[in-house]
Amino acid sequence: MMELKEWILFSVLLNFSVQSINIQELKEVGLVITCRGEAAHIREKRRVEPRKAEESEEEEVKKKYKRLDHDIKIRGEIRSRYAMTLVENKVLNTENVAREVFFNVILPETAFISKFALEVDGKVYIAEVKEKEEAWKQYKDAVEEGKSAGHVGISARHSNKFRVSVNTESGGIVRFYLVYEELLRRKNGIYTYLINISPHQKLSHYSIDVNIMEERNITRLTVPELKPHLLKKDQQRSSSEQLKHSSILMSPSNGGRASVSYNPNIIHLQEKAKEGPLKFLLEYEVDRSSEGSQMELYQGYFVHFVAPENLPPIAKHVVFVLDTSGSMMYRKMQQTINAMKTILGEMRDQDYITILRFSDEVSVWEVDENSIVTADKTNRQLAIEFVEGLEAKGATNINSALVKALTLITHVQQKGVLEGVQPMVFFLTDGHPTQGVTDTQKILENVRQANKDARAAIFSLAFGVKTDFGMLKTLSIQNYGFARKIYTAADASLQLEGFYKEVSSPILSNVEFNYLNSSLITQSVTDTVFHTFYQGGEMVVAGILDPEISQPIIEYEITALQSSGEYRHSGEQKPADIIPISETVDAYIDFLPDTRIEYNFLERLWAYLTVQDLFIKLSKGELVSCNQPKPLPTILGMEGEGPGDGLIICNNLHRALYLSLRYQFVTPLTSLVVVKPDSKENGDFGEADRFEERLGVRMMSGTRLTCGPRLLLAVSLLVSYILGTTTSAPALRV
Repeated sequence: MMELKEWILFSVLLNFSVQSINIQELKEVGLVITCRGEAAHIREKRRVEPRKAEESEEEEVKKKYKRLDHDIKIRGEIRSRYAMTLVENKVLNTENVAREVFFNVILPETAFISKFALEVDGKVYIAEVKEKEEAWKQYKDAVEEGKSAGHVGISARHSNKFRVSVNTESGGIVRFYLVYEELLRRKNGIYTYLINISPHQKLSHYSIDVNIMEERNITRLTVPELKPHLLKKDQQRSSSEQLKHSSILMSPSNGGRASVSYNPNIIHLQEKAKEGPLKFLLEYEVDRSSEGSQMELYQGYFVHFVAPENLPPIAKHVVFVLDTSGSMMYRKMQQTINAMKTILGEMRDQDYITILRFSDEVSVWEVDENSIVTADKTNRQLAIEFVEGLEAKGATNINSALVKALTLITHVQQKGVLEGVQPMVFFLTDGHPTQGVTDTQKILENVRQANKDARAAIFSLAFGVKTDFGMLKTLSIQNYGFARKIYTAADASLQLEGFYKEVSSPILSNVEFNYLNSSLITQSVTDTVFHTFYQGGEMVVAGILDPEISQPIIEYEITALQSSGEYRHSGEQKPADIIPISETVDAYIDFLPDTRIEYNFLERLWAYLTVQDLFIKLSKGELVSCNQPKPLPTILGMEGEGPGDGLIICNNLHRALYLSLRYQFVTPLTSLVVVKPDSKENGDFGEADRFEERLGVRMMSGTRLTCGPRLLLAVSLLVSYILGTTTSAPALRV
């Protein structure tokens, strides 16, 4: 059984996340770190405090500060879909008083932060990624020794916003450096590299430079116009024209290489970003003329990309579970209806439709007393008419709705009526459960039990900001699907339609990769089982080769079910057959002016994918992946789990932590630690304390901390990723 310490740590890690950190270097204080929960897509409203009579004239002047200019340079390096992005922000304090400088980055949802540093008046402070428990211990030790420290946690809330602020003297220069990494996923036949442009910043310079290197020729590369995160009624959708002030340069000698740059007119960019964040999108595709399997190998690591093409879609049974509670009234309900009309109109004759609406109770749409109807033209029209009559009222009974949907699917499967038809649940809600079973852990347990035999994919759509997105995310992960946020903007209907399009064409089910020889270290291979493969997507497997085999041969077989029956694809990859990695393989990125990060991109791709897979397993309650062959050392070095070390970690929690530390990924298991060298400043944490009072969070040492000779800062930066909610203890099995 899991030790009590492990269970407490696991529960805490799943329950707490910090969306942003605030670092202030005050004249007397040094560094102060506080935390702010903040959804990335919401424009922050300023808190207006009543003016105190004793406010000094100096405080009055501070309120009239002008915004400082930000010089922002972004560089991206994409190697075989694996992207590393460096954001550099330089700010000069042109005021005649000390100023607080802010650094905001909205990260892609699946990205891991791997490096962060700040330079204040020529002094560089580099953050380290450490175990969260160790960071907390450092904080407690610092407090006990009379040193100043800040370590604040707030309740979980989904966000991907990184926020830092630091104080600098008049005429001082602050530079922020942030590196994050991600594997670009193929959706609807394209890879999309996203950079979020933060709003409300005064800019002196802004530029984006991206280099792409693929081993196959790039067949499509576009940079569409900037897209707002939230579209208003009077705004037009982005056109298909290329973004102004952007340029695309294809390599004349290598069809897999290209570079993209964006140097906008600063005035125009600031004007466009006034209303909210903007999305810079780079979209590309590679040559698919050869077979859909591509394998790359470098320095003991391999990656296998598989994207079968030209296969007919499998017939599907879509169960739409639609929230019609009172909170869906007016705009949300109308946008849902508009989207459903489009979705239903595009369904194929071979598909099947079931529609459930739920509020206090659950009701099922029927045609001639049948709740499962063919999606022919007549029934599609009847379904549209039913949806047009939906009204929002009542409470939210999520548990009954989902259990009812899965019960219908199970009964159909038991009767063998829709053999070979792929079931899926399209679940939309805008709130928390308020009727029937309201405990989220019980709902998750009930849904897993109801879906035990059906094994239907559940795709959850969180409509608006008041939804329990953490619960929906876990719900979908545990049931072969994924969750997305739908923002309540003018284009909400388009967001719904786009989500459905991603999964509307399943072409393979029960996909399994089998690597048939001993050239691979078995425990190193990432997930090889895929519930469903959807048209326009891509399956990715990575692993480590056995270093004792000088001429490895990777023999594989892929089995699945397709519309016509069994699908089988096999191959054998010898070193001479595997696509050779281009020259200058050791990718690098200039993190600091005198610091170049060189990395094996295939190794980091493997580590990234492995950590992601481990978090998915943990969210399903799978604590172990194998039987530990030998006891692990009490303290693991950072050189383990690579070619030739023979280290095997079967505990998924331990392994995820170990890899997060080794590759310096900021994950729900690690913390970002900033250490400031010895100093003799004196001061207090009054501002941090007042902020904590507003949050209802107490610092361990009480209400005030005084500075000592050395300032150590450990802040839990939990980038909310896969684990947005708790997993109940009964679900964990060893």
